This record gives sequence, structure tokens and C-alpha cells, in this order.
Amino acid sequence: MKEKNTTVSLNVKNDSILTRIKKSLFDKELYNQRSIVFKITATAVFLGIAIGLSLIEIFDVPMPWGATFGVRFFDTLVLIYSISIVGLGFSLLEGIALPWIHNLIDGHHTWIEMFFFMVSNILVVFITWFIYYIVFNAYYKSRVPENIEDHDIHEYHVVKKPHDHHHRIGTIGLTKKITAFSIIVPICALIEACAVLLVAKILLSTGHQSFDVDEGESGLDGIFSSWQHTLTFLAIFFGIFLAKYILNTTLFILLERRTRSLIDRYGIYA
Repeated sequence: MKEKNTTVSLNVKNDSILTRIKKSLFDKELYNQRSIVFKITATAVFLGIAIGLSLIEIFDVPMPWGATFGVRFFDTLVLIYSISIVGLGFSLLEGIALPWIHNLIDGHHTWIEMFFFMVSNILVVFITWFIYYIVFNAYYKSRVPENIEDHDIHEYHVVKKPHDHHHRIGTIGLTKKITAFSIIVPICALIEACAVLLVAKILLSTGHQSFDVDEGESGLDGIFSSWQHTLTFLAIFFGIFLAKYILNTTLFILLERRTRSLIDRYGIYA
């Protein structure tokens, strides 16, 4: 009776960033008919969930000058999670479609707000994809040598093709994940804070006000009455969105661990 080989290590190629980008975007297995059909279906599901979560807004976030703002907390979680399942392109489509469909349902926002909501989504999805999946190589395909008889090591393996028992999806450790998101979180928080600031400035300049604003000299005017007020406004929203993304990334890491087999089976790394 032959003993199982439990000491053979997996062969993992340390690809360059450019190679990872090419594989993530242009690998031919990502665009076969089965993959495309699955991704279209999954994108529709993710988009529906994101739209539902986007309707859960925390209203009446107060400013020192009387204006109050609404903040959405959980729709971004769906966007960043879907990257691992449907890839960058379809996740960007979700981010583009989300604000417009949200406003068709909700309707109390201006289209200017939705435009910056869309731009913010695009940047958040792209930054997460590039830093987490490309720079930190969050998921990678490792090859098991053909002569290994111990199939217990195939706990997670790619099954896009029949009898594909010679590959396994590897992932980075928790420490690297936390490091990656410690970079992603403040960048995304700053992007959303700047988007809100630009929206407030444009609404004030054009005479539109979809936010709840008190009467008098306070309100949107107070935000731009001095550079100190503007920086305070930016700092407040940076803190709010920092908390939002810390919460989202914590939930993302927990959700990712619970749905690891789904990512291995249908994920973007063929």
C-alpha cells in the first residue's frame, strides 16, 4: 500500500503586476460562453442586492452650519465583493448602473449627485481591484504536479473544466489582507468625501438643494464661507466614510471566508 505524499509543495508562480493585469482582464477562459452567461446572471443578482442596500440611508447627518446629509453604508460592500466573482468589467457596470436605478426608485436626489455617486463607485471598484487583487495578488492559481496521488490537497480546486484536479486557488493571509485594506480604506473614504464636497459646491452654485438645509445664512453657504469651514466639512465626511469602509471591509473579509468555495469555483482567476 502506497503512502500518501503530503510533503510536496505547490508550484506558485510569482507573476509581475502587468502579467496579473493581463490575466485578470484578458484570459480567454474569462470570456467563454458559460463564463459570460454566469457573470451576466451574477451581476444582475449583485446589482439587485446593491440597489436594495442603497435604499437604506442614514439621513440627517448634521453639519455645524445647518445642512444635513444622507449617507449610504452597505451598497459599496456588494460592489467590492462582486469583483472576485464577476471581475472588474462587470463590477464597474454595477457601479455605473447603481446610482441611476437608485434615483429612479428613490427620486429625491438630483442627477448631479447621482453622477458623482457613479464616479465614486467607479474609482472605488477600480482601486479595490488594483490594490487587493493585482498588487497584493489576493487570489492566485497554483499548480499541483501531475504525479501527486494525494487528492486531499485539492480541498479548493478549479472546476471550470471537467477533471481539472491539478490546480488550486491560493489566497493571501489575513495580515496581508488587512495591510491591503489599510491602504484602500482611506483612499476610498477620501474619494467619497471629495465627491460630497463637489456635489455641495455645484448644488450651491446652480441653486439646487436636494439636501435638507435650514433657513438663513447657514446651510450650504456656511460650508464655503471660509477655507476652515470647508476643511472641517471634508474632515467630517472623511471620518464618516472611513468608518463606513472599515465596517464594509470587515464584513467583506468575513463574507469572503464564508464563501471561499464560491470564489474558487466561479472566481475571476481562471
